[in-house]
Amino acid sequence: MQTINNENNTLKPIGVWNILDMTYSLYRKHFSLFLGITAIFFFSNIIEYSIKGFFVKSDLRQIIASLTAMPFAVLSMGGIVVAASTIYFDKEITSENALLQSLKHLVSLMISHIKWRMAQVIPLVLIIVSTRSIISTGSISLVVLTVAICLPFLIYFSVRWIFYLETVLLEKCSLGDALRRSSELVENNWWQVFGTLLLILLSSYAIQYIFEFSIGLVFIIFDIAGGANFRTILEWSIMDNVLDTSSYPFYLIMIASKLFLNALILPIWVIGVMLVYIDRRIQKEGMISDIIT
Repeated sequence: MQTINNENNTLKPIGVWNILDMTYSLYRKHFSLFLGITAIFFFSNIIEYSIKGFFVKSDLRQIIASLTAMPFAVLSMGGIVVAASTIYFDKEITSENALLQSLKHLVSLMISHIKWRMAQVIPLVLIIVSTRSIISTGSISLVVLTVAICLPFLIYFSVRWIFYLETVLLEKCSLGDALRRSSELVENNWWQVFGTLLLILLSSYAIQYIFEFSIGLVFIIFDIAGGANFRTILEWSIMDNVLDTSSYPFYLIMIASKLFLNALILPIWVIGVMLVYIDRRIQKEGMISDIIT
């Protein structure tokens, strides 16, 4: 694994495949460090799932659950950024110190995270509303038009503002400058950043789905899945459908494994984005001394 120990190394771009390799290398070699931080994210997953179950009859249950769990999730993601950047530069840090540094900037991180999420939520809401209009109008033209407009908007700004955690924590950007700074780093290289992020995202989700399918298949093979089949597991895992099973123990094990795996996969995504950020800083500005110090 490449680390930064001298001025020459700070000026050397990482590259797409090295980013993927270093992401898993950092995570594997410092697993216990990241495990302590992701425990907070696992807790946020439990909160979100519990609230969604409590408000099962409310249309606002997803919003209420997400907002309640968000501070813990953002705190954990910030801690991963601090920890990953510290060990990347060959320094030491504990899970507690990483979380404390994230906690100091939690308000800025939260507001930046909400802005980033709004760039995704608003287009998705418009797409859902237009989709439901098929029932009353019987036409899909509005849906096609809405998707054609909203989906590119969603993807474009999700990538353009992706470095909001890094700009707040590593550059100490003010609240108003965090997203602008991220946009500057992505500018003129949007497709390269998008492609790298897509590889990181697909690889992390592939790991999660493989484990979820494997656990489900074990129960199906031994006929203790309460009538669930492979298609049921597939729809539950990928499409977030209700897990249709008559076995309560199987249901609890699958839900617990999903929440646990979701927390374990998080560092892969956050570390990967952090490395893309460092790579962009080197390619665009030729220096990252402010992060090292």
